Amino acid sequence: MTLDQLRILVSIADHGGVLAAAAALNRTQPTLSVATRKLEEELGVPLLERDSYRARLTPQGEKICREARKLLRQESYLGDLAAHLAAGHEAQLSLAIEESCPVPLVLQVLKKLEAQFPQTEFELVGERLWGALERLEGHEAQLAITPWFEENVRLESFPLNRGEMLPVAAPGFMPGLAKPLRLAELRAKVQVVVRDSSRNPRKSSLGVLGEGRQWLVNDHQTKKAILLAGMGWGRLQRHMIEQELAEGRLIPLQITDYGDSGAIEIRVARRRDEAIGPVAQALWDELLRLAGFAT
Repeated sequence: MTLDQLRILVSIADHGGVLAAAAALNRTQPTLSVATRKLEEELGVPLLERDSYRARLTPQGEKICREARKLLRQESYLGDLAAHLAAGHEAQLSLAIEESCPVPLVLQVLKKLEAQFPQTEFELVGERLWGALERLEGHEAQLAITPWFEENVRLESFPLNRGEMLPVAAPGFMPGLAKPLRLAELRAKVQVVVRDSSRNPRKSSLGVLGEGRQWLVNDHQTKKAILLAGMGWGRLQRHMIEQELAEGRLIPLQITDYGDSGAIEIRVARRRDEAIGPVAQALWDELLRLAGFAT
């Protein structure tokens, strides 16, 4: 059994007969007839009913034809994949993203790239705090999208967008939330903190009160749920809580001695010491356009 024999069988089914299939394949009718008879002999089942003017598939032939279509689609995919890889395109591309970053922005770009490069398998890896940068630095991802906590000359980067880390709590968390507060008033209260997913956490505290009470969680959504339940306070990116702020379910805290403004920059980064493939380059270029740096 050959793929050519299966292709002939499918063509006969699609065109309603051997003569029409021969014309579509630009081959002679006897050639197709010989090929289908050999296939019948090899499989041991009749594939065509030849007792009418136009040969048509038998019930067994219909079933074989359905499976043949699957094999031919797979053959076409393998051919496209081989051409894709031969052109130097990556078989897989890994993008590490810090989970508080605006994922919908990134997905609109990935949707375009997936349609353009369907043979590349995209891996979107969610990390917390320093985790996305660690994956990039450890050669586990080709690109990273992450809050930019400190300058890193080993990486090439550009700002994707800017946001704000806002300290918030639910209205019933403690009395006097609407007035300016000092950190001393919050030290006895639970600060909800997202655990860094990197294997080698940095020493910087990123707004964590070292002497206060803390609850550690593994993701930003769990942190948000705890804050909404009135069980603690903490900082979240504004875009994650716009609706809750508008509805009054979370209240911004005015902490006079917190130390920083909460402004945050989200950057796209790649390593300077490693060339990226054409699909990763296309992703980089699309994100540049999204950020307004390219046309």
